Amino acid sequence: MEFFHVPESAGIDLGMYLARHSADQLVVYKYVNQVPLYLAFFFPPAYNPSKKYPAFVFIHGGAWESRKIFEDQNCWQGDYLGFLARYYSEKGFLSICIDYRLVRNNGQTSGYGLIDSCEDCCDAMNYVQTNAGTYGIDTDRIYLLGESAGGHLAACVSTLHYKKEYVFKTVFLINSITDMNDPHWNSYVPKQSNHILLAPLSFSERTVLLSPLYQIDEHTSQTVLIHGNHDTCVDKKHFIAGCVPNQEAVICICWRIRTMLFCSLSSQII
Repeated sequence: MEFFHVPESAGIDLGMYLARHSADQLVVYKYVNQVPLYLAFFFPPAYNPSKKYPAFVFIHGGAWESRKIFEDQNCWQGDYLGFLARYYSEKGFLSICIDYRLVRNNGQTSGYGLIDSCEDCCDAMNYVQTNAGTYGIDTDRIYLLGESAGGHLAACVSTLHYKKEYVFKTVFLINSITDMNDPHWNSYVPKQSNHILLAPLSFSERTVLLSPLYQIDEHTSQTVLIHGNHDTCVDKKHFIAGCVPNQEAVICICWRIRTMLFCSLSSQII
């Protein structure tokens, strides 16, 4: 386990990536009740699918219940992490943003709960791995990043092993929700569920299953935990608790989370 204290500024100009935050290609990876869910692809310069590229997969936040379409876009194009996906595509990665089912009624509506959002992200990863040859993805170099609620989903994909065991080169969790026992987030755990994983469980058991903190095992991929001291949405206790059981973690304590700091830090790890 390593600890990094990240400085206040890293001096990276992200303007050009912000200007090109829309995807190069949208692909439908599944339908839910006839509604398409997308993968947003950002290709590296001189992209040639016959070559092998490392892939960087991004899962956006938004309390599991919102996605962002910007004024210069006519549909979903990668959400708030689009510019970060562009940043890494320009560095030679094939970047992919995952669109997933949004929860309804604080996750209490059947088919639109946390487990369903997680299932979508797993299906998205299945699509990426199954079609790796088509897109020129090196399956030994797939990185996963999630922010806030997206960090929770990324951690679930990495630890829950629901549909299969995913092995990532590194998983980055930024201001991630890791423990659904937190009273601020516990209301998103379904009180009742007919999902195959949750139906036999009590409420407390569902809470544990949906908390990546308690699903860490020897198969968990190397994980980078990043949290800002000034985060007013996700308490840093989620970050602190995650440090202890994950002995393969790289822990990053930031005064504030700024994308430029992550870009600077990641160059030390990737």
